[in-house]
Amino acid sequence: MGLQEAFAAATKDWDAKKDSANQADLIPAGTYQVVLDKTDHPVYKSGWDCLRFSMQVIKGKYASRKEQLRISLATKTTKGKPMPDFVVSRNIRTISKIAAMVGLNVTPDLFPDNETDAYEKLVKAFEPYEGKTLEMTITVSPNKKDPDNPYRNYDFGPGIKVEEPAAKEPVTDKEPEPTVDDDDLPF
Repeated sequence: MGLQEAFAAATKDWDAKKDSANQADLIPAGTYQVVLDKTDHPVYKSGWDCLRFSMQVIKGKYASRKEQLRISLATKTTKGKPMPDFVVSRNIRTISKIAAMVGLNVTPDLFPDNETDAYEKLVKAFEPYEGKTLEMTITVSPNKKDPDNPYRNYDFGPGIKVEEPAAKEPVTDKEPEPTVDDDDLPF
C-alpha cells in the first residue's frame, strides 16, 4: 500500500479536529480464530482494576490484530451500590468459558472474596494456557447512554489445533566427513 492509499484509509470517517490520533480500529463483529496471548491484572490511574485477556487473531483478514477483554469482578459499583447480580454472573461465566476453551479447570478457590486476590489467582492459573487457541465471537449491541460506543459482547468456542512444525530429520545420505590425522600432513 502506498502512502496515499494509507492516508485515505487512516482518515476515512475520522475528523482530525475532534477524533483522537490514537483511535484504534476495532475488530468488527464476527467469529475469529484467536490465541490467548496474555492474561494480566492492570490497575488504572482511576483505581479501577480488572482481569484483562489479550486475544490475538491468527487467521483471516484480521490476523495479528488483538482484542482486549477487561473483565471486572467488582461486587460494588463506583458509587458503592451493589453490582447487579447478572453482571457479576456474566463476568464469572465469561472467565469460566475462556478457561474451559483453553483447558483450564476453574474451581471456586480461584474466586476468593477479595477482588484483587481473585485477579492475581486467575492470572497465575491462566499463565500456562497462554498460547492456546480458541474461537472468539464478537457481537455488538446498542448503548443507550452512549450510542457512539456500542457494547461489545463475547462468546467462545474451541479453537483450531495449531500444529507445531516437525523437527527436520538430519540428512543421512551424505558421505561422512573425512578425518585428518598427523600422517596426512605434508611436513
